[in-house]
Amino acid sequence: MELLVKLQDIDRRWLYLTLAIACLVPFVVSMRLPVYVSPETRKLFEAIDRCPPDKVVVVDSAWDAGSLGENWGQVEVVFDHMLRKGTKFVIISLDITPLGPQFADKVINRLVSRRYPSRKYGADWVNLGFTKGDWQAMQQIAKDIRRQYKQDSHGWSLDDARCLPLMQRVRNIDDIYMIYSVTYSPMENWISFVHGVYGTPIGFGCAGIQSTTYYRYILSNQLAGMLVGVRGAAEYDALLNPDAAKRTSLGTQLIVPQAFGHTAIILAVVLGNIGYFAARKKGRARGAHR
Repeated sequence: MELLVKLQDIDRRWLYLTLAIACLVPFVVSMRLPVYVSPETRKLFEAIDRCPPDKVVVVDSAWDAGSLGENWGQVEVVFDHMLRKGTKFVIISLDITPLGPQFADKVINRLVSRRYPSRKYGADWVNLGFTKGDWQAMQQIAKDIRRQYKQDSHGWSLDDARCLPLMQRVRNIDDIYMIYSVTYSPMENWISFVHGVYGTPIGFGCAGIQSTTYYRYILSNQLAGMLVGVRGAAEYDALLNPDAAKRTSLGTQLIVPQAFGHTAIILAVVLGNIGYFAARKKGRARGAHR
């Protein structure tokens, strides 16, 4: 009984050390866990896979180093999917961080250099950079994208057919198949002012802790799909690469350390509760003897 009581007073430094080891081991010893694909991830994958060849996907990449651990993998797998399939896409970064376009470029350049050297900027994708405006900007993009953006992130005019041939066929919402917004907490105005007005499918990639806010839109079919934290990126990678040996995204790399870390935390909670109830039982026993 005394030993069980001591479980609620474990030195927190041992808990931190256990958590650190649990997260570190998967980086040292290569291992894989089975991946169950959630419905919201499958819906997003299938929605992007259905993009017609004459339309584009607009990716609102509004994240930076603060949420890199979760958002990098979420854009990486979707960019990988579109580059592989030949789906054209346009990157924007609305309101949240001016660093969003730079981080999107890092992900794409890495994919293109390693897997898709035939894909070319301007023809297969375009980065329009950062802009402010919230729902007003969303409406302007839907009505006439050139009223919101005069040039891309490199300074080339959107009317420059030589440098940006893709933009010659992207004018308004009629040319946009879907909006995929990735950041710590995507703006719900995409649903109100684009999906609600034009019926354009909307997909989100968000931090795990923010996901509960958006499940109501999945259930009401106002969101076409969603990637939740590291888990969502790993699940999408599993759909994109059925062969586990070919999964190399950041989401896949982080899902095992995350699972081990969560297991260590749950174990600590269980041990603490065992110690608590043991202490209560011991107290009651002492009271009965008196």
